[in-house]
This record gives sequence, structure tokens and C-alpha cells, in this order.
Amino acid sequence: MSAVEPGHGNDYCELVVHRMHEFLDNELDEATGDEIRAHLAACEPCLHRYDVEQAVRTMLRKTCTSEVAPASLRTRIVTQLTVIRRSL
Repeated sequence: MSAVEPGHGNDYCELVVHRMHEFLDNELDEATGDEIRAHLAACEPCLHRYDVEQAVRTMLRKTCTSEVAPASLRTRIVTQLTVIRRSL
């Protein structure tokens, strides 16, 4: 992950926030996940952001369970995410 050295500067915090959804979805390699966990343990603003993101996901899971998105929507979303990730 280290486009920026792990630490507590604004650049690293921005990088952690940028990778937050991948972290929450367990999509990062183990080393990168460990770096983010260590950063969250030491950086209160980033930990707060993580807690908020996790709470939003929990709320959405609880309130949106009866609705099922059409398969075509899932396909479009996965395609767009793939395009975005390749451009990073």
C-alpha cells in the first residue's frame, strides 16, 4: 500500500480513507490490512471515520434486507468498479 510511508500525516490519512471501503470489504492483502489496522489504532480521526463507515454499512444491512437489486445493476456496478480500480 505504501505510496506514502505509514504514519500519521494528512497524506497517509487520505490514503487510509481512500482505501477504507476495500479494507471494510476485506479486499486488501494482509500486509496492507495490517498497516491500516495499525494506523487506525493510533489515529483517532481515521478511527472515527472507520467507525462511521462501519455504522452506515450496518444500518444499511438492517434496513435494506428486503430489497434485492436486479442482476443487471450488480453487473453494471462491478464493471464500473473494475474500470475505476484499473485506472488507479
